[in-house]
Amino acid sequence: MTESVQRRRELLASTPLFGSIPATLLDELAVKAKTIRLDARETIFSKGDPGDRLYLVTKGLVRIGVLSAEGREVTYGMIRVGELFGEIAVLDGGARSADATAMEATDLLALERKDVTGFLQRHPNQALHLLKVLCDRVRRADDLLEDIVFLSLPGRLAKHLLVLDATFGTRERPQGPATIRLSQQEVADHLGISRESVNKVLSKWEQAGIVTLGRGQITLNRTGALEEFVTPP
Repeated sequence: MTESVQRRRELLASTPLFGSIPATLLDELAVKAKTIRLDARETIFSKGDPGDRLYLVTKGLVRIGVLSAEGREVTYGMIRVGELFGEIAVLDGGARSADATAMEATDLLALERKDVTGFLQRHPNQALHLLKVLCDRVRRADDLLEDIVFLSLPGRLAKHLLVLDATFGTRERPQGPATIRLSQQEVADHLGISRESVNKVLSKWEQAGIVTLGRGQITLNRTGALEEFVTPP
């Protein structure tokens, strides 16, 4: 076995979907996996594209979302290192249900649909693990719907900023303020709302010292205060 195939097997084995598969079986997929490198803001696939590949993020961050009827972007989720995406269309053979975009320089491990389905046909017991991954996706979609229905705009914005902090917030010191290098327009697009609405809330938070606004970035000074908007007493 070559070093590159062994590395791909290790990456696949680190995921919930493939983690319990014996190494001898996982090699069947590892030898067929391909590495893809993307620049920041590069599109991986668009809604309606054929579902011909399943992806694993090995470096960087991927945004999954769609355009609303008004032309605004709505974010379904952020896919981090070690997480899979694109598996739904790969399994049912249908079109992509959302767009996937690299948020920063990103490396992916890709498996062709024919290789995944062929593997599951040879080893049907492994399909149960894939069902668990799909159920997790459904739960995330339910959480998003619940946020839209029950959370106020400040609550939705606070929750999203906390998610962004967890995915790619940067700190100069471990317990210091976190900086998110996204513009207010980008954050508004993630939530499918107007920049003006986001700016109105953020400006109030800046006056209260909760955040600091800069060009193309938002610094979270008091994450505890943001958490109070998400889970009010």
